[in-house]
Amino acid sequence: MKKFGFFVLTILASVLAANSSSAAEGQAVITETFCTSIQTSIMGNKVPAENVVHPDYEAFVLSKASVDPLRNEQFTTLGEDGLPRMVSCKMKTPDHIQEVYGEDKANNEARTCAAINRENIAAVIASLTPEEAERRALTDAQIVFEEDISVMTGQSWTKPFDFVTRGENGALHIQSKRMQIDWTNILFKMAPDRFRGALYCHLIAPEYAKALILGDAV
Repeated sequence: MKKFGFFVLTILASVLAANSSSAAEGQAVITETFCTSIQTSIMGNKVPAENVVHPDYEAFVLSKASVDPLRNEQFTTLGEDGLPRMVSCKMKTPDHIQEVYGEDKANNEARTCAAINRENIAAVIASLTPEEAERRALTDAQIVFEEDISVMTGQSWTKPFDFVTRGENGALHIQSKRMQIDWTNILFKMAPDRFRGALYCHLIAPEYAKALILGDAV
């Protein structure tokens, strides 16, 4: 009986551990493969992809993600203090990946950029040290994720926007911005191929989110 009880507790502990880890499957820091990981999270991509990190914003704006070979474009906007503020990803849509590589290589539908923001910040919170968790300036309830701002042109996507604001009671409102032109969208059938199959996200930088959560940034 004791062995059985121990076995049940072990299984329960494993389940709880799995649930806690799944709540923070995002990224707590920006890496050289950040957008490639985003592509996997947002559409279940199973095709190896190159990730180009642009140090120059103008070069990033002019860049286009590629499907064959599969390549993503990444840029990090920095604040005056040198701290990352926003990270931007240019990727390909699930239907474009499916057409080139097969239907089993990506999910049929892409998740929102807001969902990625939520997972990344969950990862940030999960990575806090006990001392950092003790001095948090914001609770989970004070972090609000707004629905994506959806646009249909690159010019609108690159236009500056407030990606983080303060609301009532000091709540932090986190805003993402998305552009998705599906490869099979009939409205863009006559557009040049380089403009079709585009999926872009502007996301809050995990490092900036951490600084805001700890009260180290405004």
